[in-house]
Amino acid sequence: MKAQQILKRLILGVLVLGMNIISGCQKNASEPTSDTTAATDLEQATGVSDDIVNMADNAAKGTNGFRLSSDNTYEGLGGCATVTRDTINHVITIDFGSSNCMCLDGRYRRGEIIISYSGGGYFDSGSVKTITFNAYYVNDNHVEGTKSITNNGLNQAGHYTWNIVATNMKITRTDGKYHEWNMNRVREMIQGQNTETIWDDAYSITGSANGTCSNGNSCSATITNPLIREIACHWIQQGTIVITPSNKPVMTLDFGSGNCDDIATVTVNNVSHTITLH
Repeated sequence: MKAQQILKRLILGVLVLGMNIISGCQKNASEPTSDTTAATDLEQATGVSDDIVNMADNAAKGTNGFRLSSDNTYEGLGGCATVTRDTINHVITIDFGSSNCMCLDGRYRRGEIIISYSGGGYFDSGSVKTITFNAYYVNDNHVEGTKSITNNGLNQAGHYTWNIVATNMKITRTDGKYHEWNMNRVREMIQGQNTETIWDDAYSITGSANGTCSNGNSCSATITNPLIREIACHWIQQGTIVITPSNKPVMTLDFGSGNCDDIATVTVNNVSHTITLH
């Protein structure tokens, strides 16, 4: 009898231990994480990158300057930027000066954005523009790297498209942390193509990216639903990006359903976190 009782206790102990192990594994597999570093890094890189392209285009179109606002008047970003167009050497320089200036989109900028272009006029099909930076900062975040933009002309839908290759894009924050990205994207003008004003323009962006996050992890990202940005809005308004950090769960960055606001959602392990766009 004693032997049977001992055997029963051993079997019961093994069963309890097995259940605890299974329970522990299930808990770890579904345990949510609040680490949204990869998403916030990529959101910042995407927003800064898109702003730079918009400013380069507007600087080429404008007369004495341009603005990031929703009305139809031209002002040099609230007096912040001086735009110089060298049509002989095909160079456009956007100079925000050496001190921070509050622009009309609520962001501080300083330094220069330098755009060189070839292949005919700035907006001609087949033309290529290369964007570099000289001590360029946005809200005291240092922006570096190179962007190459090729005008593809019209696609089958009759929309202008551009291939954008961003190489060694690096954003260094005020705390010294930085993140670096390489991006390959297609930018399509989906609205406002046939009007003279820029404020009804809207763009769709697709593509992928890879790089190193500010926490040191390598990351890759793919736009799964096109990013939508209206020129009259200061932020990306719609679209999703799936981000795969090394040694971290896959996360989805969702910019929303089209509202012009600075809110996005990051979902990790079926748990959603709200973030504020840069």
